[in-house]
Amino acid sequence: MCTGLRFTDDKGNLYFGRNLDVGQDYGEGVIITPRNYPLPYKFLDDTKTTKAVIGMGIVVDGYPSYFDCFNEDGLGIAGLNFPHYAKFSDGPIDGKINLASYEIMLWVTQNFTKVSEVKEALKNVNLVNEAINSSFAVAPLHWIISDNKEAIIVEMSKQYGFKVFEDKLGVLTNSPDFNWQVTNLGNYTGLNPHDATNENWNGENVAPWGVGTGSVGLPGDSIPADRFVKAAYLNANYPVAKGEKANVAKFFNILKSVAMIKGSVVNTHNSDEYTVYTACYSANTKTYYCNFENDFELKEYQLNDETMNEKKVITF
Repeated sequence: MCTGLRFTDDKGNLYFGRNLDVGQDYGEGVIITPRNYPLPYKFLDDTKTTKAVIGMGIVVDGYPSYFDCFNEDGLGIAGLNFPHYAKFSDGPIDGKINLASYEIMLWVTQNFTKVSEVKEALKNVNLVNEAINSSFAVAPLHWIISDNKEAIIVEMSKQYGFKVFEDKLGVLTNSPDFNWQVTNLGNYTGLNPHDATNENWNGENVAPWGVGTGSVGLPGDSIPADRFVKAAYLNANYPVAKGEKANVAKFFNILKSVAMIKGSVVNTHNSDEYTVYTACYSANTKTYYCNFENDFELKEYQLNDETMNEKKVITF
């Protein structure tokens, strides 16, 4: 499971990232892919990177396989689990841009600078059910893609086929599909950050007991639908912050409120499902902030002239 989040500050600077909630260790770490690095494709011609990319993931046979990543122009993408819904094409389709599903991360960050460009290109994309190698299964994912102007959700499912949605909420979790998640918000329109007031019931003065009464009913469990509601509510009501330090704090405050605490969820494989890391990318300073379940110290990694022009992938 996972939760993705994005917002902009008072100057229009983008903050974008996610919680990664899993029940196993992938050995993930921060990866910087520099410019001019070999980039193979399954169905397209191999090429080299033209934009440096930073994010969290693993390196497989020299290929940076990202869970979330961001290019030097401030365009970001994160892949979140989409079980029971995700279904990719059985093979390439003539006349389409055929991508193995894992390739969409680097394809997006290498070819585009704006979400509007991605939306147009996606009209001709086919995602193929192809793993990175025989040691890995195809991950059932959907994606949130964002710049400082807008965000979209990309889903390819057995129920609805290939769909692209505008994400004005700046939030994504897991299954069901994004359209269902947005529709479900209609059950929570009574939520309000302001406290309830005294009411007169047949002459009896009924008073709220304390603060927070306006948001009674705000979900607090870990299922995807309830994390979606809570993250969307907080993102809509959190006051605008000024400056990078305050906005990074805002980002982590929201995502930590929907984090899955170790020991609170045990999945069907009898493993703890928990938030392994939380990450936030500041497009303005090209800084990737993250911390981990077993290490809350906030770590910072940056795209700069040195890291963007390295000769090899940098791993931390």
